[in-house]
Amino acid sequence: MAGSGEFEPLRLTSPFCAMATRVVIALVSLCCLSLASLAEGVGSESSANPAVILDTLGSAGRELDYRGVFTYEYAGALKSVEVTHIARGGVEHERWFYLNGPRQEIVRQGPFCGGGEGSLERVTRPAINRERMSGYYDLQLWGEDRIADRPVWVLHLAPRDVYRYGFVFAIDKDSGLLLQSLLLDSSHRVLERFQFMSVDYSVDGETARELMVASSASTGARRAVDCASHSSGDSASGWQAGWLPPGFRLLSQSRDADDIESLLFSDGLAVFSIFFDARDSEKLPEVQAQRGATVAQLTRIEAEGRYYLVSVVGEIPLETAQRVAGFVRYGARE
Repeated sequence: MAGSGEFEPLRLTSPFCAMATRVVIALVSLCCLSLASLAEGVGSESSANPAVILDTLGSAGRELDYRGVFTYEYAGALKSVEVTHIARGGVEHERWFYLNGPRQEIVRQGPFCGGGEGSLERVTRPAINRERMSGYYDLQLWGEDRIADRPVWVLHLAPRDVYRYGFVFAIDKDSGLLLQSLLLDSSHRVLERFQFMSVDYSVDGETARELMVASSASTGARRAVDCASHSSGDSASGWQAGWLPPGFRLLSQSRDADDIESLLFSDGLAVFSIFFDARDSEKLPEVQAQRGATVAQLTRIEAEGRYYLVSVVGEIPLETAQRVAGFVRYGARE
């Protein structure tokens, strides 16, 4: 009471209490809604199996009809390519038209195995053997993103040692097509980037028929080969790789019209080749070079009275290429 000297506590009026109650209920409801949304997002992501997602990549690239524009960036250079791809009767037909630089068009017939046939094909169609690569990379689901206005899963393939690079793949959540890939060095610096800018999963009938005729008639069209096949580890010429990074195996060997022999190796994801050239090799210098993710280590070796230029070329760290080149030998395997 006034004048009594005693403190009288504040008494909230009934309207004020009702308003405060509504505010508290609203805040609690908002908090619960946010937690529920977070739980739903985590649940959808955790339900995705990165191994299953990765497995869809190969079949999608072979079996889907699609057209679009992609870019390929490496060592400060940028290529833009318009691509059309169809599959008919188990046979792939593909057209690449370069949108910048010298006018260039490639029309070809598959299957396309990726691997050692050029950096751009390796990037757009990586030859993945998940069982083989599983011992040398950690497969992680980084989350979700949007590429070419399409929802994608983002996978990180982290190397377990210093002998290989890491990869990031963005894979269309609906189709399984690879829409982006990044190749990373040990510092997570991007050495090369492939990415679709636009993609459409429909190819009209007239375009498909024209592509089938052009790819079948093209001098560059390749006949059916077994992408899973590989040669024996013994080289007919006697060349041997005395040391290989863990997990790398011989996939194939060949000799071209200029008598240059090559051996192709893979760990189930990364690839590199060793070339053996005896043409005027005594006069050529030993050099090393790197452009983007591609490295070349050139070394001279004398064998059977001749000098050979041995070149290790591929998407591996320079130190790995140097060590491979240093252990190349000629002669029967011990």
